[in-house]
Amino acid sequence: MRKLFNVIFPIVAVAVGIVVVVLGVNKMNSKKLYDASTTGVIVGIERVWTGTDSDGYDQYDYTVYVDYEIDGKKYENVQYPSYNSSMHKGDEVEILYQSANPENIAEGDLTGNAAIMIAVGAVFALIGVAMGIKAIIRP
Repeated sequence: MRKLFNVIFPIVAVAVGIVVVVLGVNKMNSKKLYDASTTGVIVGIERVWTGTDSDGYDQYDYTVYVDYEIDGKKYENVQYPSYNSSMHKGDEVEILYQSANPENIAEGDLTGNAAIMIAVGAVFALIGVAMGIKAIIRP
């Protein structure tokens, strides 16, 4: 069983690492789609109960809505693409948008989140490679 773990885990770690790196790179590249930014105000946070986890804790999905203005045109109750627990109604958030379609928005910190994903994915992949080499050298 231990031998199987020593073979399977490195393969899974490398695969997960590669997937996370690719997702991070794609997210970073998606920033090119958004050529302008503005500040929006959170006007609502919708919380929907989705069930309980294995420990009996309630699980929720959150949807954030923002208002913002571009070139004198107001956009109201537009769904913001992310949520974190520090967000509250009335908070300002950075919004990236496409000047050709200002209703198509993204969170303001795409680059930072993408960099974290790339770093975490690279660490997983390197750990998997190191464990794989170790398993080959010491069977």
